Amino acid sequence: MAQSHKQYASPELLLDHLSNDDSSMESQRGTRGFILCDSAFRSVSAPVAYHELLNRLPVHWIDAGERCKSLEKAQDAWSWLEASGAGRFDTLIIIGGGTTTDLGAFVASTYKRGVNFILIPTTLLGMVDAAIGGKNGLNLNGIKNAIGTFSEPSEVRIDVNWLHTLPRREILNGWMELSKHALIRDKALWSEMQTLGPHDSGIDWSRFVQEGNAIKKEIVEIDFHEQGERKQLNFGHTVGHALESAAAEANIAVDHGFAVGVGMISALHWSVLNAEKITDQESLKEASETLKRWLKSESESAPYNWCIKQSPEHLWRFMLKDKKNKANTVLDVRLHEIGAAKWDCPIAENDFEIIWMSAF
Repeated sequence: MAQSHKQYASPELLLDHLSNDDSSMESQRGTRGFILCDSAFRSVSAPVAYHELLNRLPVHWIDAGERCKSLEKAQDAWSWLEASGAGRFDTLIIIGGGTTTDLGAFVASTYKRGVNFILIPTTLLGMVDAAIGGKNGLNLNGIKNAIGTFSEPSEVRIDVNWLHTLPRREILNGWMELSKHALIRDKALWSEMQTLGPHDSGIDWSRFVQEGNAIKKEIVEIDFHEQGERKQLNFGHTVGHALESAAAEANIAVDHGFAVGVGMISALHWSVLNAEKITDQESLKEASETLKRWLKSESESAPYNWCIKQSPEHLWRFMLKDKKNKANTVLDVRLHEIGAAKWDCPIAENDFEIIWMSAF
């Protein structure tokens, strides 16, 4: 795998290798740097170590969120790179959360048939999931990630100092994806998470981030193009993406991790019905209740209440368009037990309706 992950890698080292001074040795070798960055960092101060990077290199600012994951925004970025003189052998540095890195990686993987790019995730979700694994995607006609490529960055630079710039809801957003990794792969990590909460003081974020992205990297290295084992990473995502699509249709903001959290509750209830042992049924039910407790604590439960009021018939309409489906059959992921997932499980509409109505 070409991708490397650097914990606390110094941004100054990037400037040692990148320059936009046409007279420099670096520029003559074609290693100039360009930045695509979440526009939030025009008003929210980035960690001090990144100030020079943002001041020295040309920046294209992106208004983050699902709306930025469009062909229109990709075209804006391609046009900016072209107008800035970016060439085939230059490097695009992408700084931001999951939607920013999705857009940026797609732009980099298609501009000049692919240019080198580096990801610097600034959100918990990005650090444990979105920036890991070489997948990127844009939305099309209200369908989540309908267009995309498999393209690996040369580096992912993880620095938990960015977490200090985040609002509370973004911590919960990433906590849901971290929960997903634990539920499908690491029973010990899940047991530890259940004793905590996303906003607890004293969380060792360096260790949690490292454990979370290690789970995803291990799975991706086995199955990069998602032919088998990587599909378990979609746990909670079929319903989660349907909720995001329904929210976009209604012009309502629902964060990706939050929607996935609700999707995992539904998938856990489905898993309970298929669990062979009483002990597994109880642990799956307990996991569902833990996720509910975390989600209900956010913003006086308003996003949670909106999600669970969606009709299963409405969600099913979006689930039928999920890119993981085969032969018009909705395929999803359920758990045998905590830490063990089964993918490509077909689910029928009437079964989903029963599960959805009983889960909430």
